Amino acid sequence: MGNHEVDAGRNEPQHPTVSSADFARRFGQLRQMQDDQAIFVTHHGRATHVLTTVRHYTELQDANGGQRSSAGLTPSLHDLAECLTVGVLLIDYELRVLAANPVAHAQLERSENELVGHKIFAAVPTLHGSLIETYVQRAVASKEPYSAEIPSLFRPDTWVRVDIHPFARYVTILFHDITEDMKRHRLADARESLREAIGLHDGIGYVCVNTRGHIDRVEPTFCDMVRLSEDRLHHVAMADLVPIAHRVLFRETLDQVLSGGGARTIDSAVLSNDGAAVEVRLTIAELRSVYGNEGAIVLLTRR
Repeated sequence: MGNHEVDAGRNEPQHPTVSSADFARRFGQLRQMQDDQAIFVTHHGRATHVLTTVRHYTELQDANGGQRSSAGLTPSLHDLAECLTVGVLLIDYELRVLAANPVAHAQLERSENELVGHKIFAAVPTLHGSLIETYVQRAVASKEPYSAEIPSLFRPDTWVRVDIHPFARYVTILFHDITEDMKRHRLADARESLREAIGLHDGIGYVCVNTRGHIDRVEPTFCDMVRLSEDRLHHVAMADLVPIAHRVLFRETLDQVLSGGGARTIDSAVLSNDGAAVEVRLTIAELRSVYGNEGAIVLLTRR
């Protein structure tokens, strides 16, 4: 959580802070705070809430005349949940919902008056009998935290991470949509497997070119087709390896793909190091990432 910093203007120690965006991700770490420690939660750089332990809070209440009202916690917790970008549910040990933020209402597909004050599994019957209910019941019984990454029960083809953290008077349930992360990892696995399969198939070669049409990476089968090593092919313009009779069509097709026109397939040829033309069928597809166009992949098979 970092070292205390010193304000040069007032020469006073600053409390450790965490942004509201990082609060849910680091919650397990933050729970390990010392009994007398307070952590400031910030929103857009401004401290809005203070996180501390129940024991420390109780000591502060004793120091202020022994006023201990659990109701005094509710507005602060509610306001904190409101500014988080993950779904937050607070339930008591009788499974009754004490508070829910807008994200939780959206994820559970419930309006504001359908959660607070109701027992969670009666208010949201879809959760009844689910893995989420199992973990919540375990957390209530053992007062131990649980977490799971599971398919969403409310929307197809989506995934959520559920974190359950018991406290002295209530249990916090956090819902975080992880669909994009799951898709990214699964897609990466599929791409790696496809690349490995192509590498073992001696009839298919591929070349990755940058946005200028120069070779960034080649596969061994293509090196065998043109009888040149990978080092010799690196940074070479792909069009220079195409015979003059096919070059115009190849360049036009590559430009169309790089301009976002979609994948294209053409019959063409490539020149080998001994001067012979190898007739091939080319499929060119755009390489696009979250940052935009990063070139194209050229897939080749002999005709």
